Amino acid sequence: MGDAVKRFGQGELTLELAETPTELRLTWLGKSSEREPSHFLVPVLTEALERARAAGLPLVMDFASLEYMNSSTFTPVVKALDESRRLSVSVVLEYSTSRKWQALSFSALRTFETLDGRIKVNGK
Repeated sequence: MGDAVKRFGQGELTLELAETPTELRLTWLGKSSEREPSHFLVPVLTEALERARAAGLPLVMDFASLEYMNSSTFTPVVKALDESRRLSVSVVLEYSTSRKWQALSFSALRTFETLDGRIKVNGK
């Protein structure tokens, strides 16, 4: 394990993947404004889900520090939620309730929450 943080970057967007004893955390930083972010995001999200499954940990996607993400960015995130179901990985999406755009965007993602708590969307 260890505290090693793996960084992925494209343009103004950086994703940091860090494993703790209780979770695998993918922190989103900067801005996601690429027109087709899937080319970059899908491999990163797939790797994060596979690592979470292998380690038996939930994957926490932390968007709270993200300054901006366009609508194109939601597609790979939603695909990752679908993939998490197939892999039986729990996913928590965290966002900042103080960033108005996040509150609006992520409240829409609450439709993906599951009754068993496998997918959660948490404002903080």
